[in-house]
Amino acid sequence: MKQFICPKEWTFAKERFTPDHMISLQNPGADVSELRPPWVAPENHYISFFYDADIPGHERAPTHENIRHLIDWLSPRCQPGSAAQFLIHCDAGLGRSTAVGYIAWSVFLGPGCEQEAFRAMIESSYESKLVPNSIIIGYADEILGRNGALRKPLTEWNSRVPWRRTFR
Repeated sequence: MKQFICPKEWTFAKERFTPDHMISLQNPGADVSELRPPWVAPENHYISFFYDADIPGHERAPTHENIRHLIDWLSPRCQPGSAAQFLIHCDAGLGRSTAVGYIAWSVFLGPGCEQEAFRAMIESSYESKLVPNSIIIGYADEILGRNGALRKPLTEWNSRVPWRRTFR
């Protein structure tokens, strides 16, 4: 598996590789009619609409249902041995997309490899000041039955970087 996590304006970029799957994480009401490049089949383009709110219970925060639906789509495509190449983007390529990239690597690498999955997400990212959305990670931890293992690398990351919101 390969992935490139980036801002929305990089969706047609081929600098790292030509992706065959794409995940678009957009604000509700965003125009997504021209997001998918022609080399990504429509069935391999997942679009979800939610804000990058990172406060539990906030009306604009992603919901458990948003993340369950995303994981249901992502899981069969990220099984060990998968050759899928993902382009994952949100508006800035910092919060929603990095959280989803981390989830994809976690599914691909399997339970017990969360630290490695977090490092792979960092290496897959275009940006450097990453702010993975903690609500998305929290829901994924629950849905995937990781019992806090997905949260741990994010908590450690947040304690080391000065630009990050705290995990809730």
